[in-house]
Amino acid sequence: MADDETIKKLMVRLGADDSDKDLITTLYEDATVVVLDFTHRDVLTGGMPTYAKQLAVVYFNRLDTEGESARTEGNVVRSFVTDIPESIQRPLRRYRVAKWSDL
Repeated sequence: MADDETIKKLMVRLGADDSDKDLITTLYEDATVVVLDFTHRDVLTGGMPTYAKQLAVVYFNRLDTEGESARTEGNVVRSFVTDIPESIQRPLRRYRVAKWSDL
């Protein structure tokens, strides 16, 4: 599903080495599925691969905080985005395919 060039670019962006290649490939594939599901499409078109890469970066950065929506440490409160970030959803909306449903 993911080509080597895309994975290499993600590894550079994340500062990862070859030992993380399988993890990054899996995260990109997961992000691609989520992007396709969000847009109701079967294949990535136009700029959609860019947003899949951005989402894979979000997934990579969330690895240590899976399952958390907020955390308090002393006076510091951290909130975590648990869905596709709005900055990725907004441009993806133009790729959405309408679904018809019977009433």
